[in-house]
Amino acid sequence: MEEAPQLRRRPAWPWVWAIVLVIAVDALLIGFRAGECIDYTAESGAVSTCTSGPVLGPAGTWFLAAISVVVILYLSRRLVRAARHR
Repeated sequence: MEEAPQLRRRPAWPWVWAIVLVIAVDALLIGFRAGECIDYTAESGAVSTCTSGPVLGPAGTWFLAAISVVVILYLSRRLVRAARHR
């Protein structure tokens, strides 16, 4: 007598951890700021200025956000599929 093949249960936790990892990397890369200050002497008459912005720059930050949204949507889809097979 042959046994019917049993479906393997797909664990959901790897997808959850992958989503958390993507969010953590995004928070680190977007959270850090870079900047520079230009100091002039009082005698020069110029005003000292400081600038600050994201480490990746504005374009890099938007690119990272777009890629992260796509990756999180994919991982969420895999998470839902794994939960359905339980």
